[in-house]
Amino acid sequence: MVPTTTQHRNLLRIRSRLLLHARTHCFEAQYEWSSPGNSSLAHDAMLHPPQRSGIPGILENHRSGPKSIMQTQAEPHPQPAPALERIVSVDAFRGFTMFCMFAGPFGLNAFESSSWLAPVLWQLEHEPWVGVRFWDLIQPFFMFIVGVVMPWSFARRWARGETWQASLVHVLKRAALLIVWGLIARSVQAQRPVIDLINVLAQIAFTYTIAFLVLRRSWRFQLGTGLLLLALHTLAYVLWAGSGAEGPWVRDANFGQWLDMHVLGKNWGGSYATINCLSSAFNTILGVVAGTLLFSKASPQRKFQIFATAGVVLVAAGLALHPWIPVIKKIWTASFALVSGGLTLLALLIFYWVCDVAGRHRWATLFVAVGANSIFIYLFHEILGRWMRQTAPAFTSWAEPWIGPFAPFTAAWLAIALQVYVCWWLYQRRIYLKL
Repeated sequence: MVPTTTQHRNLLRIRSRLLLHARTHCFEAQYEWSSPGNSSLAHDAMLHPPQRSGIPGILENHRSGPKSIMQTQAEPHPQPAPALERIVSVDAFRGFTMFCMFAGPFGLNAFESSSWLAPVLWQLEHEPWVGVRFWDLIQPFFMFIVGVVMPWSFARRWARGETWQASLVHVLKRAALLIVWGLIARSVQAQRPVIDLINVLAQIAFTYTIAFLVLRRSWRFQLGTGLLLLALHTLAYVLWAGSGAEGPWVRDANFGQWLDMHVLGKNWGGSYATINCLSSAFNTILGVVAGTLLFSKASPQRKFQIFATAGVVLVAAGLALHPWIPVIKKIWTASFALVSGGLTLLALLIFYWVCDVAGRHRWATLFVAVGANSIFIYLFHEILGRWMRQTAPAFTSWAEPWIGPFAPFTAAWLAIALQVYVCWWLYQRRIYLKL
């Protein structure tokens, strides 16, 4: 019997109600799967567990690999990437680091004869060998912040459906570009071609790659990998057969110097060693751990507690190792990695609490603008820094007979202002230059 038009409409209404009921039941089941009496729903939940949200959830869900064919067929339309909130303190801390890098010593060396400024100027120079000063922390800050933003950056990529293999290709290409641009900057500085693997960008190229390889693992595995790298670095120095009676940490007579001479046929100025990238990878991996926590849904109080505790513990551990493994930045000893890592955590904690918890972040807008193009401003400073230092005094040296040391001080700040202006100009126009 062929149904009439009225019967056909009634059948369609009944079918729509049944579908709506089924959808409502499935929706409720997703939120009641853990109820004590719902054994069938609990069984389904074991087969299809709910996924965590936010960046930790994306990283964790991405570990499970590609979907099965049946799952792919069931979801023919890709899900939109979740909105991942940026954290102001991260951008501000990165900008603060870059500002210190290109602004130091902030023109204060014009007053080097001043006794009351001597303690400040002492902090704005590198420690010649054993010990640590504020200026020794700028590179650890930089390498740490690279790790902090990695969970956020790759969570966005993976939320869009990018595979781990495609991300690895991106990482390797970027590492290669960091090395090339680092060599270009050093060659411009030296005014001749230079093969230099101790510059900051070349070191980051290695630590960035290592950090990516452990990015999807648990924080315990990540920290364990970082500590293992510190142990391998220390053993290489301690077990080196060339150690004399003074031990393995002698300046210009250590494993790092020996390795560079035998592999590269040269030693670097300043007593730096290429193998520093092995131990400094700890700082970038520590940044990954901190970034995952920072972008998680944990309460601000919980984040504060973890950052503060971890920072103090790392500094204490590094200082405890100091009698046997001296704190030396130029060969990035394990004790230096721990001390600098702990101090970096505490520095980030201050930015986080002021900018994100207290909500007082307007003062950091300039730092955010500088940090938005961190690699660019680093190269801008490295390539054009000499020209700016030579050109700026042309506008102030005429006044030196009247204002004395304030003339070179003003010249230094003219160069600083130019670099800040370039960053601000790019930021205002939403231009972000990346490798």
